[in-house]
Amino acid sequence: MAPVAGGPRFMTIMHTVSESSVLLPRTDDEVHSMLLDAIAGHEPIRICGADTWRNAGAPIQAHHTLSLRDLSGIIAYVPGDLTITARAGTTMAELRQATAAHDQWLGLDPAGDRTGTIGATIATASSGPLAHAFGTPRDLVLGLDAVTGYGELVRPGGRVVKNVAGFDLVRLFTGSWGTLGAITSVTLRLRATPVHDVTLAMPAGDAHRLIELIPVLRRNTLSLLACEWLDGTTARELGISDGEDVVLIRLGGNDAFVRGQRALLDRITPSQQCDAAIWDAISALDSDASAVIRMTGSVSTLVSRLERLRAALDGAGASVAMHASLARGVIRVIVSGEAQSLREALQPAAHDPQRIPERLPAAWWAAEHDPFSGGLAGRIRAAFDPGLLCNRRSVANA
Repeated sequence: MAPVAGGPRFMTIMHTVSESSVLLPRTDDEVHSMLLDAIAGHEPIRICGADTWRNAGAPIQAHHTLSLRDLSGIIAYVPGDLTITARAGTTMAELRQATAAHDQWLGLDPAGDRTGTIGATIATASSGPLAHAFGTPRDLVLGLDAVTGYGELVRPGGRVVKNVAGFDLVRLFTGSWGTLGAITSVTLRLRATPVHDVTLAMPAGDAHRLIELIPVLRRNTLSLLACEWLDGTTARELGISDGEDVVLIRLGGNDAFVRGQRALLDRITPSQQCDAAIWDAISALDSDASAVIRMTGSVSTLVSRLERLRAALDGAGASVAMHASLARGVIRVIVSGEAQSLREALQPAAHDPQRIPERLPAAWWAAEHDPFSGGLAGRIRAAFDPGLLCNRRSVANA
């Protein structure tokens, strides 16, 4: 593959890529051939899905973009087995439509809208509030096919080439951000669609009240699909409060089960029913964000971390939305508009290993550690992509 005529030798994901440099394979063999060409020419290549999350992750150095958006469609669906196999470019909306016809669903609600692809969702290990009940993508992926940066087409459970023998390929490719190669298809575990899917909003109260509320909501007698805290500003923008912090609860099951669960919740605190569309609105909160930072930690420290974040962000001048999983201890901070003030506010946490930047202004990445270089991660990457050609981080930001 030659560099794009008249264009820069290397491009980053922050720059416009000309149509002539976008490769659009429709089959696994075409993906394989295109990656082999890149390897033969020692040309870095950017791997993406539908590109709906274009400015997520660090800037990438590449001659070409390998877009898997046309590698789409359902390969196999066996409703009786609660499994589905889809090509990487299949959108989340298409999966939802196909499974809904059989009263089934994929318990996965990644950030972004439903035009995002399943391949990108698995490659970034993106999950949302439903992880409370169903876990993260690693818990839902039963198998996948991929083409490695070594130029090998691998199918876990089938032929495994020598250089990657002994690796759990499904778990490694899930969350690898395309640094090991291109996922071409995935097999997923499905669930029966709940007869009733009910969303409730309850007041979160102050920090002291939230500390008391979390263990109550996590007790064994409650079986929730999701349990998400929203800051007051976000809750007001979504139309579910007048500016007070809110806890959103999602219940699913038959009539008797949902009524029983709601009765238990009513003993804890009053709640009001919300439209289920609120969950798609939460997933889309970062659609216009200039920065998104995810912070992980124990549930026991969640409230104190939220309080420190609020104190740091108070008066920062940026438009900030926050939501958090009360069961998993994960906080997402979403910034729209000018983000420099956020950078200064969060500087004390800049080197916290539990702070994971999902999206940042391009200039910020120079100070960010590359999790896929050095150490064990670097050695694994070298086994799959010895030339470091797949989604290579920009030299300026290494």
